[in-house]
Amino acid sequence: MRLLPGAAALAALTLTAAPAPAQDAATALDRAERAYRATNTLTAEFAQILVNPMLGDPEVTRGLLFLDPPERFAMRWTQPAGERVVADGVWLWAFAPSSVPDQVIRQPIPRYGPSSPELIGQFVNRPLDRYDARYVGAETVEGEVTDVVHLVPKRDDMPFRDAEIAIARSDGMLRRIKVTEASGQRRTLVFANLRVNASIPATELRFDVPDGVRVVTP
Repeated sequence: MRLLPGAAALAALTLTAAPAPAQDAATALDRAERAYRATNTLTAEFAQILVNPMLGDPEVTRGLLFLDPPERFAMRWTQPAGERVVADGVWLWAFAPSSVPDQVIRQPIPRYGPSSPELIGQFVNRPLDRYDARYVGAETVEGEVTDVVHLVPKRDDMPFRDAEIAIARSDGMLRRIKVTEASGQRRTLVFANLRVNASIPATELRFDVPDGVRVVTP
């Protein structure tokens, strides 16, 4: 996986403050929830930045996202090429041939977290019931003016300590998700070229085990 210095990784995804009318968390979240409820499928390009406090520089990867909630989800990496995460409605498959080419991990599909078919819904479906929310401000993310909202889970069984979401003013869709995971690792997903309610090829939401690859179920 490609490693970029911290300054370069953040410069590649520059977020510029944007002048805008005053907002509040409830208004922004309501817009996001209404957009989510009108969404059956979502495809997008993504950049993922992982920051592990123990390892130093961020790890930056890129690829394509396919979302068909509540049971199907996939991420196909282009950098590094060939890596996939697929929730096929029954199992979650994780394949990382750049590091473990002869093994794929198969496990139950999680309800929450970065590998959940509810990647978006976990933040915007009844958000004020699930989180304490605070409005952070307006930012431009991937050319879109967004309202940024900080979320702290009200329950202690979530796989992250807090989250920050950037909600586009144009359509209510999320353009960025930041989470601090239970381990302390920080994960950021930035989305571009979103397509809502487009058909998703069946092959993207299915994982066919390659010849010679063993299936490991933890």
